[in-house]
Amino acid sequence: MKIIKMKLLKWYIVREFIWPYLESMAFFTMLLLMERVMSFVRLVASGYANIFDLFTLVFYSIPPTLAITMPMSTIMGALVAVSRLSNDGEITAMRAAGIRVTSIFISLYIVGTIIGISSFFLTDRLVPIGNIKFRTLYQKLTIARPTIQIDIHSINKISGNVTMLVENVDDKTGDLVNITLFQKEKGKYARTITSKKGYFLPHDISEKYLTLRLINGNILDPSGDKKSKIFNISKFEAMDLFIPIVKGEMKNIAKSPRDMSVKELRERISKMKKGSASYNVYTVEFHKKIAVPFACVLFVFFGTPFAIGRGRGGKGLGLGIGVLIIFLYYIFLLSLERIGKSGLINPALAVWIPNILFLLAGVINLIYRKRV
Repeated sequence: MKIIKMKLLKWYIVREFIWPYLESMAFFTMLLLMERVMSFVRLVASGYANIFDLFTLVFYSIPPTLAITMPMSTIMGALVAVSRLSNDGEITAMRAAGIRVTSIFISLYIVGTIIGISSFFLTDRLVPIGNIKFRTLYQKLTIARPTIQIDIHSINKISGNVTMLVENVDDKTGDLVNITLFQKEKGKYARTITSKKGYFLPHDISEKYLTLRLINGNILDPSGDKKSKIFNISKFEAMDLFIPIVKGEMKNIAKSPRDMSVKELRERISKMKKGSASYNVYTVEFHKKIAVPFACVLFVFFGTPFAIGRGRGGKGLGLGIGVLIIFLYYIFLLSLERIGKSGLINPALAVWIPNILFLLAGVINLIYRKRV
């Protein structure tokens, strides 16, 4: 009977953890994907991609995003769940019944381990595939985009023989304001076009020209070669200028260390000179693929005793502390990652230092909670 009650208790605690974990993962994943999605929408709006391409790019972006949000969500789930149990006095009641702190949370440690193993599989197998496929499709969609960047108050070369000066860009509409264009021809004076405003029309990737529509302007057109000093002036209400597009070429998508599995990284590291710049970079990436998934277990271990006795802040306090812990962990990880790649400290140790610090803090906190 006692065993059945303990199983029910463990399942009850896991159920308290699951919902805040899933909510946190959904929130953080959507937050991190939002910036990418906005850039994908601009591709669709410009005619370089369709809705199916957009969803495909988002799909390929999910594995590397989940690799980040899974550890983040475990600390949020643990803190919110345990804070709620502690706030309602349920943790106190369990301990009064003679149940040890470690026994109360053993089910959460098991769940954290399962999440960590899943995160490792995701990081090792699916993230490399997602990264490669994402970059391949993104490059395929963007090679046809015109390599035109408009800087105001500067001479902008928009094709081989056309340069443009723009006074301003309308923040609301994106229209170019007060435009001056120069079209050069060999042996002749440049043809000069001025316009009060202009904008690029939506472009289909099959087209060979980009259309710049000019509104209310003048054309100063030389009638002959440079020996002639006769110029023709004409006005227009609207005029389309067709600019040849120089398309890029598809490049081979090379695998970066982040795109490799643990096995591939190990093989590559074994062929490198220890202490070299490449060795440090690959070693950091190798250990990150293990250390970050391990943080799923670590965060549950660290968060559960930390959330006990946090007062009556409940869910709000758990969320606040969770965000702070996530911020500190990733600041430590990114800072030490750079140091490890530079070779100032052992690259493997650099990646594991944040985990070691949080593990020590969790052990000390757990021992303290057993005594109170």
